Amino acid sequence: MKQFDAEILDNRELAEDYFEMVLAWPVSVRAPQPGQIVTFRVGDFSIPFLRRPFALASYHRETRIASVIYHVRGPATRLMAAMKPGDVIDTLGPRGFYFQLGAQRNPVLVGGGVGTGPVVFAANWLAAQGLAPLLVLGYRHDRLVPRLTVSPSVRLIVCTDDGSQGFPGTTVSYLESLSTTDLDDAFLWACGPQGMLKAVHEWAAPRAIPCKVSLEATMACGVGACVGCTVETVDDRKVVRVCTEGPVFPSEVIRWT
Repeated sequence: MKQFDAEILDNRELAEDYFEMVLAWPVSVRAPQPGQIVTFRVGDFSIPFLRRPFALASYHRETRIASVIYHVRGPATRLMAAMKPGDVIDTLGPRGFYFQLGAQRNPVLVGGGVGTGPVVFAANWLAAQGLAPLLVLGYRHDRLVPRLTVSPSVRLIVCTDDGSQGFPGTTVSYLESLSTTDLDDAFLWACGPQGMLKAVHEWAAPRAIPCKVSLEATMACGVGACVGCTVETVDDRKVVRVCTEGPVFPSEVIRWT
């Protein structure tokens, strides 16, 4: 992990109140992995006081260009949305445990909301490894569906709760429509709202599908200072901080409430 000034190359709106900030990644900083995060110092040291964490949405080794997808919903993200190409942003990273391949070779990825970026990064990374990921993204309605760039090897399915675009229903509703053949040798990676992750875990567990979830959406400072991102586990640890023990966990170790 390293602190550095990242030059902003682009800062574009992808959907209603969702932006993608594109960054030049310095040669001196190690390459990030899918699921890892960066934290930004936005504004001065009073407003906002804490750094803000964001999971990476892309990284290209050849060009050393990275990006994050963020939702404008408070003072820090409003300041971020106002930044222009050529500006620099105080960045700390990459950090955190990331998505890693196991023995299975049939990837199914599920995301929604602020969890879109990590699974898009992961899907494109898996495609570069020669796999053919199924990427299922869910949103409340079509105005929240972002314009994304995915590898030709990625099968992208968009779900909307109100049926205004793509599959009518939730991401788990789509997963339930898959056949046994579709799920042969499958593993699942997911990031998004807590309710969605709980539903994904409860869908995968009885099917014995290995499932890993990124809980980055629950973090506040991203550096272990605020202790605001603790979650309960079913193992001996009892409680973990997402920003230090995560953000990626096997879904079976989380106590879903």
